[in-house]
Amino acid sequence: MSKKLPPRFEVKIEKFSFAGEGVGRYGGREVFVYGGLPGETVSVRPLKKRRKGITAGFLEVIKPAAARRPAVEDHFFSCSPWQIIPEELQLKYKQELAERMFRELAEKSPQSDPGIVGGERFWHYRNKMEFSFTENKSGEPSLALHKRGSRYECWPLKSCAIAHERINESAGEIIKTLAARNIKREQLKYLLIRYSYFEDKCLAALFVADENFPVLSAVAPGLTGWRIIYSDPRTPATVTTKVLHEEGRDYLIEEISGLKLKYYFDSFFQTNPPAFSGPLDYLKDNIRPGGTLIDLYSGVGTIGLSLARNFERVISLEFDLRASEAARFNLSMNKIANAEVIGGAAEKQDLPVILSKADTVIVDPPRTGLHPKVTKAILAKAPENFIYISCNPLTQARDFAFLKKKYRVRRWRLFDLYPQTPHMESVLIMERERWWKIF
Repeated sequence: MSKKLPPRFEVKIEKFSFAGEGVGRYGGREVFVYGGLPGETVSVRPLKKRRKGITAGFLEVIKPAAARRPAVEDHFFSCSPWQIIPEELQLKYKQELAERMFRELAEKSPQSDPGIVGGERFWHYRNKMEFSFTENKSGEPSLALHKRGSRYECWPLKSCAIAHERINESAGEIIKTLAARNIKREQLKYLLIRYSYFEDKCLAALFVADENFPVLSAVAPGLTGWRIIYSDPRTPATVTTKVLHEEGRDYLIEEISGLKLKYYFDSFFQTNPPAFSGPLDYLKDNIRPGGTLIDLYSGVGTIGLSLARNFERVISLEFDLRASEAARFNLSMNKIANAEVIGGAAEKQDLPVILSKADTVIVDPPRTGLHPKVTKAILAKAPENFIYISCNPLTQARDFAFLKKKYRVRRWRLFDLYPQTPHMESVLIMERERWWKIF
């Protein structure tokens, strides 16, 4: 960090960054800090330089905004840094951020007022939590979340306000079992817990750094599955080196918008299933039915299978082979006869051939956005209808800068699936530009 920066200084917050940080200026440089709201003056400490300024740590509010409210937990910076903003104002800020992303990255907003749909559950909605570990004053392991911007520092906690109550209950029981069995912090890496609203059950996987970790059974009531997984300490926390113990199932069943869906504990799945029915119902009301739907990045089939009744044929592509297996099971479980699943990464398939069959293409890529090969193939074939769903409007806007060459937006709607955070779901329903047909 530059010597010109004092250990503590004040910043007036002017706006939000695309990541939801407060942004101000100090000494001619932009300062990015979670915990500051537009119009506030806050005290911060410098943490590290970044390409366009300084990342700072929040210390205290000097002049608070009228709308500021107290956070409900100490570790909120790690899980939900917008707890300090009332829900109705969160919606306003999210829509403004999405519109700014498109104006600055795609040089145009898809439409003047997309609207944002708020959820009904603002707290305890997440069906997945990934806990780290620290230790308490007695030397026993304690649940934790990593401090934002740090690889090693953690916030100790007993529960999380955005995690479903069943997850918090299971996590508490598991940590009690670890303490009772004299397990040390050094033996542990990571605890994954997932919850099914439909089954009202949890599934948990404990990743450990000790290959000789003891067998622990029946660690928490209400678990439909339990795994102890050795993960080499030299690898990231969730890498499986060897499964040491298995009890019960390794999957859950969820229901979204009338569709029952199986998914494995280590596969992607929507983190707020009740609220995700909003984007699905919006699609059903606004898509152009008929012909063949190609569902890229399809996961376990949540979107494509939900729309199967609107098309003669559905072809789903998914790189995660376990998710592809679950998607085929979901076809059978829901008695869907007009769909098929192809396993493998979208960019590694023969996309020109697959896309040539499409009347409508739908994508729901990871936060990193579309692979360049996928964007290129879509623009080359230019199917009549193209739908882009994203939990990261930033990369969606970046991709739209290319897609707008051949597509115009018919509908754009935002959904607040992640209250208390800066994140949102963005749905773009596009159609091929008419002029392109003549070439």
